[in-house]
Amino acid sequence: MICFRTRGCILAAVLLAYVIAGCQDERTPTSEPYELPEREFSVSDAQWPLSRNQQLNSDISYAQYGPRFLPSGYDFHAGIDLYAPEGTIVYPVLPGEVVQLAEWDGTSTGAGNAITIKHSDSLATSYLHLHTMHVKVGDRVGLNDVVGTVGSTGATYPHLHLGYFVQLPNPNVRDERYSRNPLEILPYRDPGEIPYTFMESGEIVLDLPLQSMTVNSVELIGGNESRKADYYDIVAKGWSARKEQVQFGIHFDAARRTSDHMRFDLTVKPENMDFIPERIILRDYNGQVLLDAAK
Repeated sequence: MICFRTRGCILAAVLLAYVIAGCQDERTPTSEPYELPEREFSVSDAQWPLSRNQQLNSDISYAQYGPRFLPSGYDFHAGIDLYAPEGTIVYPVLPGEVVQLAEWDGTSTGAGNAITIKHSDSLATSYLHLHTMHVKVGDRVGLNDVVGTVGSTGATYPHLHLGYFVQLPNPNVRDERYSRNPLEILPYRDPGEIPYTFMESGEIVLDLPLQSMTVNSVELIGGNESRKADYYDIVAKGWSARKEQVQFGIHFDAARRTSDHMRFDLTVKPENMDFIPERIILRDYNGQVLLDAAK
């Protein structure tokens, strides 16, 4: 198993992926009509957008879907951030049609240069903070086509924010209320054991990976009380409401590690500490139990 747990390993892996990507053939997108499939689009061919391959965790996830820490405070992230140097080539996750393109105004924070690609009537992906964009609305793109390059437009450091969307009401417009964890379609390693600590104060501290972070719901149980928060229910509230630290009776806090840059701490507790959790259950986006632990 490859270790990505030090900054040196991270940068080495990124640069290797960048060199490999740069040596691969590039194709120019075309504007010929793209006929979307009538049935649900198969995601079996999904590839990581920087390394352009289907190996497990081929690109380095530097910010996870869901609760995260920013220098400005708590945040709920509606995508994943893939770290790479500026200029790294970006490929589409799946074949599709470019349906939305936004150009950065040069000053604002946010999406920056951004592209949305529709893969079917129900699936779409977005690529944010691009340095350059190599497509236009109406282009159809395949897995070998270059859609842009990694940048820091609208952001503080070079990276690719990758968004994944299901059942957009307007399939031509990116709407983060309909976002899903991109790991639903990308190949990743088993996240492994999730260490946890029940604190005397009633908080529970979870030791989670940035890579392969598939947690999608948190349930706290104590006595006759329980609280459950689902990440997709949280994101559906909209940009402002999802950033509140209390969601469905659970208070969330996230902290980035200083010693291990590929893991983070998620601390959860009941909103008003009206009960002391004696059990915690974590589930992924399929409802599969990742952790069921008792005090």
